[in-house]
Amino acid sequence: MVVAPENPLSGESAAAGSVPGSAALAACAAMAIFYVAILYSPTLILRLPPPSSIDSFMIRRFACAIVSSAVSVLASAILLGLGRFRDLSSVLGVFGIRKDHLAPFTEEMVFRACMIPLLLCGGFKTYTIIFLSPVFFSLAHLNHFLELYFQQKYSFLKAFLIVGLQLGYTVIFGWYASFLFIRTGNLISPIVAHIFCNMMGLPVLSSSRTKGVATMAFAAGLAGFCWLLFPATSPDLYNDQRDGCSCWQGYCSWN
Repeated sequence: MVVAPENPLSGESAAAGSVPGSAALAACAAMAIFYVAILYSPTLILRLPPPSSIDSFMIRRFACAIVSSAVSVLASAILLGLGRFRDLSSVLGVFGIRKDHLAPFTEEMVFRACMIPLLLCGGFKTYTIIFLSPVFFSLAHLNHFLELYFQQKYSFLKAFLIVGLQLGYTVIFGWYASFLFIRTGNLISPIVAHIFCNMMGLPVLSSSRTKGVATMAFAAGLAGFCWLLFPATSPDLYNDQRDGCSCWQGYCSWN
C-alpha cells in the first residue's frame, strides 16, 4: 500500500516506503552520474572522433540525453513497481507527463520526474525532497569544472569560482522546480521555468541611470512572485477532484 497526503506539501510522509529510502537515494545518485557520464561515451567508449561543428556537438549531446532519460525512466518504473498499472496514461502520470500537457524534456525528466516519485516512495517528506533532490541536479554540473580546468585551461581557483556560482543557482532553481513538480504534478511546470531561466540568465547589474527603475521592478516582481507562489500552484488547479484526491494523478489512491 502506497499512501500520500491529500496535500502534497502538508509536510507529512508522502509515501509508505514501498521503496527503501537508501535505495531511492542511491538510484537518484546513479541517475545524476549516468546523465553526465553518457555525454562522454561517444568519445571515450565508442571511440568516435570529436564533433567537427557546434551543430554535430549539440546533436550528439541531445542524443545522449535522450538515452539517459529513457534509462532513468525505465529504472524508476521498475523500482516504483509501475508494471502493476495496465493504463499507460496512469504510468506516465506518475512522472508528471499528462496527455494535456506534453513538452520536450531531458533534465527535468531525470532530475524531477524520475527522482521525486522515488523519493516520495522512499518515505521522505515533501519539504525534505524539495531541498534534497536539487543536490543531485547540482552535482550533475560538476563536469563543467573538469571542462574548464583541463580543457579550457582555467586556473583552479577561477574554475572553482565559476562552477561554485553555477552550483549555487542550480540548487536554488532546483528547489523551485521540485516545488513546482510536487505541487502541480505536471512536468510542464518545471520545464517552462527551466526554459525561461536559461533564456534570461543571471540578473545583470543596471547602470546608475536606470538603477532606481530596475530596483523597483525587481521589488515588484519579487512581491508578485511570493504572493502568487501558492495560489498559482494550487493542486486543485491541476488535478481531478472527482475521486476526492487532491494530489497528482490520484497518487494517494495507489494500492
